[in-house]
Amino acid sequence: MSKNNKYYPTIKKRWTDDYFKKRNSNDMKRMMQFKLDKDLIHRYIKKGTVCDIGCSTGEFIRYMNWNGDVYGMEIHEGSKKIASDIISFEKNISTEKNFFDLIIFRGTIQHVDEPFKMIKDSYNALKKGGYIIFLSTPNSESILYKITKDLPNLNWKLNFYIPGEKNLKNALINYGFKICQSEFPYLKTPYANFLKDHLLFIVNIFSKKFYKHAFWKNSMNIVAKKN
Repeated sequence: MSKNNKYYPTIKKRWTDDYFKKRNSNDMKRMMQFKLDKDLIHRYIKKGTVCDIGCSTGEFIRYMNWNGDVYGMEIHEGSKKIASDIISFEKNISTEKNFFDLIIFRGTIQHVDEPFKMIKDSYNALKKGGYIIFLSTPNSESILYKITKDLPNLNWKLNFYIPGEKNLKNALINYGFKICQSEFPYLKTPYANFLKDHLLFIVNIFSKKFYKHAFWKNSMNIVAKKN
């Protein structure tokens, strides 16, 4: 992430080039998911100054064609270089106060080693009336996680916090946010395969090996606003 960022002093080496191979708009299902995520964001905000946490190669911001100044935080240097034509890394949630209109955590809050500190920093970095939006976030309250203690969007070498809907919303409220929406968009996603997913769910109950698949409440989106 940014040279100004004080997070991740010890885990940077865990993020390899292989992880980012499909982060260059070359995964069609990801692109389809981006549309759903963009539509959710646009229900609340369509322009302003944004900070994308764990922005990767910038593929999501490129897809959104965001109307406003774009900042980001990213730990992988190769991805930062790719994203730097559209994203500035000079400002972020740890350097600014009352600056951003929108902060996005898209599939990233589980990867940071100080998640609650980053939520607190996000609150301080947002303008009054600004939004923090969590997208494609694993949900430890899902039935699949409760049974198997695993989810398809978890990577144990890269995870520090396994969020659940209740504990994440509670943290946001305790830091001063107002919850606007939470949802579990399983069937709407391009990853859903109803018959296969339910078959694999049954297999996972009895198998020692975990077979990744989409399922009810595996993933959540949460929108909150700074009052």
